[in-house]
Amino acid sequence: MTKVTLAEYQGRCDTTGKAVGHAPKVLREYILLNRDSCALDVYAPETILREISDLSDTTTHTLDKAILMKSGNSIIERIRNKLHMFSNIRYVLDHSDADIVWFFNVEFYLFLYLALAGNRGRRIVVTLFLDGYHTGLLAGFKQRIFETGQKKIFRCISAGPSFSFRNMKSCFIPDYIYDEDIYGKYRSLEKQDYVVCLGTMDSGKQLEALVARFSALSYRLVIVGRFYDKERLRRLQSSAASNIEISDAYPDIDEYLSLIGHARYTVLPYSAGNYSHQTSGVMQEALFTDSIVLTYREILDGNQIPGLGFTSYDEITDTLLGSDHCQERNTTILDEYDRLRRSVYDRERVRAGYKELFA
Repeated sequence: MTKVTLAEYQGRCDTTGKAVGHAPKVLREYILLNRDSCALDVYAPETILREISDLSDTTTHTLDKAILMKSGNSIIERIRNKLHMFSNIRYVLDHSDADIVWFFNVEFYLFLYLALAGNRGRRIVVTLFLDGYHTGLLAGFKQRIFETGQKKIFRCISAGPSFSFRNMKSCFIPDYIYDEDIYGKYRSLEKQDYVVCLGTMDSGKQLEALVARFSALSYRLVIVGRFYDKERLRRLQSSAASNIEISDAYPDIDEYLSLIGHARYTVLPYSAGNYSHQTSGVMQEALFTDSIVLTYREILDGNQIPGLGFTSYDEITDTLLGSDHCQERNTTILDEYDRLRRSVYDRERVRAGYKELFA
């Protein structure tokens, strides 16, 4: 039986020490999917390990460093965070005795580490939620580092169906799976006429444009998520019309899925240039709960998920969201969501993909 180390080298948490982001969720899923076919252990900071403490039969190893998510990090704090990640990566590669080290929650600095320090003779598997760096002033530099680091990787699990990579072999396995026992009750909730926006409310979300547009509409918009920039939160709340609710909160999983399950639409206010080459957990959970995705058309096309696509926020109108003709259109989209749940995101299909990879 192949031994696999699941490695989470970031450990992002808020000021209370609570894990933020999708790492705990996907770590749990990866353990449950693979523990019957692989010998597993986990290396992660304590803030992540606390979230899987009920999986007591899983061997865990604590990494000392974690990343504190807050606004206004100084340059020194930012550098310290990067060094903490490098320290965690090296520790895993030096101490794991597994056949494969699987970095399942990956960003640029893993590739920088591999480009500079190599893989220390280890067989490394990564899960990637993006296929490269395509926008921004440093995109060219980051892409070169990304492609150099790829040469040190044994195999890539691509979370996007249309991703391609220059210097490493990849296979498509979605990072989220559909579980009827988890999502069924939320999918059956009665839909209400509102659009929900969830997740960490960082600078990558185009919240100003979203709030400005919905302030010109009557359709309800609900924004719930952690704001690390409190001044931005105040500006958005002061500019929002009465049909918009904005909450600085980190909802538990039941509240989170209930918000999506009740919402007729889930909006993803991401940059089209970035997220047409990147996956989204919120998008997949909207699909699982029959909340129709509202976002840039490029993002829908890149993820091969149907929804309501636009090229400009000005195209979002009360008529688009709530007129009489919407029912037939929405039914067609939801029928495709059902097909995707039973095929691409089916648990046994995903499990078989991992079993083949780690054989």
